[in-house]
Amino acid sequence: MLSTNDMARRLRLPGYIVVGYMTVGALLDVVISAQPAQIHDLRWRLGVSTLLTAASGTELLGAVLFLALAIAISDGVAMWVGFALSLLYGLLYIGLAGVFALDSLQLRGQIRPEMLSRYNLGLAWTLARVLFTGLAFLVIASACLRAARALARALDRNGGNPASTLVVGARPSSSVSAPPIRPNIERTKAPTG
Repeated sequence: MLSTNDMARRLRLPGYIVVGYMTVGALLDVVISAQPAQIHDLRWRLGVSTLLTAASGTELLGAVLFLALAIAISDGVAMWVGFALSLLYGLLYIGLAGVFALDSLQLRGQIRPEMLSRYNLGLAWTLARVLFTGLAFLVIASACLRAARALARALDRNGGNPASTLVVGARPSSSVSAPPIRPNIERTKAPTG
């Protein structure tokens, strides 16, 4: 029977492929939908912000699954990659919130007065989602950093063996094993009388 660690290691490559497809695929959908790029067009920038906001849930789920897989198989390199990408995404989303807020205020003067309340509601909701996504990515980056540091400390303590450091139920290395317990039963002759 396979241990939990062995099963997680066998899912490593397929897991990273699926998670990569989720996150990169969602971002590529936005890039392809926003072509041709018209950075100086206010409506185009607002449209891209809306597309990125719609894709944020998939990207967040992908980042959490990436972190979970990296922790399950004690993959320190993946934890550091997850930290860097989550930090980058978090900062980009927070920057996007600033650009979106400024663009929305600029466009507000072109909105008809009877539509202004709906516009304000949509603006507030989208801005909140973008800020939430940015902060969530920063929390994920922090979790990746803490997990990578914990793994490094565990590897230092165990001499480079990550087994049983982060995964519950992982087996200890085969070089350290307890001797089998055997009862010490002696046969004696019954006293004759």
